[in-house]
Amino acid sequence: MSKRVFIRYTLICGMVLGIAGAAHAQAPAPAPPPSWETQVGASFVGTSGNTETSTVGADFSQIHRWPVWQLESGAAAIRTTDRDVRTAERYLAAIRGKRLLTTILGLSAGERVERDRLAGTDFRSILDGGLSWALVRSPLWTLDGLTAVGWSHEKLSSGPKRDRPVGVLQALSRVPFGATASSTQRFTYYPDFKESSDYRSEAEVTAQAAMNARLALKLGYLFRYSNAPVPGFKKSDNTTTASLVLRWRADTPAP
Repeated sequence: MSKRVFIRYTLICGMVLGIAGAAHAQAPAPAPPPSWETQVGASFVGTSGNTETSTVGADFSQIHRWPVWQLESGAAAIRTTDRDVRTAERYLAAIRGKRLLTTILGLSAGERVERDRLAGTDFRSILDGGLSWALVRSPLWTLDGLTAVGWSHEKLSSGPKRDRPVGVLQALSRVPFGATASSTQRFTYYPDFKESSDYRSEAEVTAQAAMNARLALKLGYLFRYSNAPVPGFKKSDNTTTASLVLRWRADTPAP
């Protein structure tokens, strides 16, 4: 991670936490999460005239909560064209199941697949299993951790296919801004147990505010880093998004 990007990410996290601290005295405690929730987001940017470009983005997420089980799934896509020629694309889908063992500790297993032509990855799949951690639970801040080992299968734009044992280490923080807005901060680290220098990491900040019971506005910043990128590609990618979100939520709270 370059010094400039690290400073930018730190400032964004600091602003988010600062706003949350300022709102501490006036924001009511958020309602308990619903038993299930689904949301779909979409964004579009297009130009015409001197340039003919378009960028389309979409994302999907769903969570089901039971007394000891939780199932999370999500997908995201970004596609950019220049005069009908595809110049960039990224597709991602993930699913994760969790089972509570105690109020803090749980079991976790997940599968993540992606196609990231922005970074020279034609296909990557990571299947992992490990432990989930409910590290902080308060009305104004939650922090979850994940420690897992997995198996990575990669098909890059150049070179042979690769199958390697990897790790998945993640910290996920959520800060609510009252009952209608929240922010999440995520950092994920993927160590490679076969080639220690071939590690990857992701840092993401999102903020979402409801406009009414169904619609919300979502802003996001994602930084992806690969210490050993595909030849001809850079080590880091930055993605900034703004999307309109359609939401559905259960009327009953999670058990």
